[in-house]
Amino acid sequence: MSGYLEPGEDPLQRAKIEIQEELGLSSPQVSLVRSGQPLRAFDEGMDVAWIVHPFLFDADEHPIRLDWEHTESKWVSPDDFHSYETVPKLREVFERVRWDLQATSPALSKVEGSVNELAQDRLHGASYLGRKSIEVLAQVAKASTASSTAELFRDLLSFALKLWRAQPSMATTRNLTGMLLHNIATARADSTSQNQFREKVAYLAERALADAIAAAEDASRNSVALLPDKGRVLTHSYSSTVKRALELAANSKHRLTVYVTESSPGLEGKRLANELINLGIPVRLIADSAVSSVIADIDLMFVGADSVLADGSVVNKIGTSSIAKAANERGISCYVVCETAKFSTQDFLGEPVEISQALFDVTPGKYISAIVTEEGPIEPQQVEERIRKMLSQLYP
Repeated sequence: MSGYLEPGEDPLQRAKIEIQEELGLSSPQVSLVRSGQPLRAFDEGMDVAWIVHPFLFDADEHPIRLDWEHTESKWVSPDDFHSYETVPKLREVFERVRWDLQATSPALSKVEGSVNELAQDRLHGASYLGRKSIEVLAQVAKASTASSTAELFRDLLSFALKLWRAQPSMATTRNLTGMLLHNIATARADSTSQNQFREKVAYLAERALADAIAAAEDASRNSVALLPDKGRVLTHSYSSTVKRALELAANSKHRLTVYVTESSPGLEGKRLANELINLGIPVRLIADSAVSSVIADIDLMFVGADSVLADGSVVNKIGTSSIAKAANERGISCYVVCETAKFSTQDFLGEPVEISQALFDVTPGKYISAIVTEEGPIEPQQVEERIRKMLSQLYP
């Protein structure tokens, strides 16, 4: 059953009121088993995102008295939810409270350590961390001592939620594990045994990892056509997709000089500069403060992204926005190279996106000429449409 919250109303209190009104069960007749982490459910028919606060109650044996909103009631198994027309994402909402998702079995303690390492990683970019999150779920499937498909899915869901909290500013972690979990949930319904399900999870994780790697490669390849045959390209911070694009361009006989900012405070630009030099690409490493003195000589700005918000603005290393603005004022095109897995479904659904202002900034879409993805270049205003398509392939 479900209900609507009034502004400022306590979700738990509203749940108890709905139970009283719709089922005729008072507070003494029900007891709270657990509450689950809220989720956002997109309702395509109403074009609205619902914020759902899941609660699981246990009821004493009292007869249910339906109110005027209902005509009949029936007890059904949660595994049969798909057979009924329900509110959006009822199965996923129930799974937030069906199990205690905070508990971790001793068999998965090592995987817990992998999640902590991912959360503390400040060296690698979003693409790497997204792929790493897929590997973590594969570890869960292998290490779990679950004795049923339901228990194994519980462990996978528990760690997916942990991964989403580990790097909240990077959409890839949520999107890649969300797509994998969506496919796993589908495979679960078709699995006849726990062992078969475990094998399917391993296969799906392997395929998801291969797809993620291919998407990054395709985004890099698609961006080469936008680079001049000869000229000066400016980039900021470290991006594996940008690095690969520049490598492919060099192999295609493009003659480019790449201006790389040091990218304070982490100085990731120095690392990129060294790697480009090792690839035989001419590089000029410049201080962040020197951008204004060289911007007039630049033919193109080329950067990666940590996330792309629904309005087409880009979350990237601090300093990106001011450089993109300076380029825009001089008529210099700015291209962002990234996979669609970096498009923030979280932002589209109205969930606050945590952005560390000490490390990242947000570049408005008006300063971006195109976002080059594995599907080709798209304009910033087209990002929302692409996110809508993604939502049907994601587990919340």
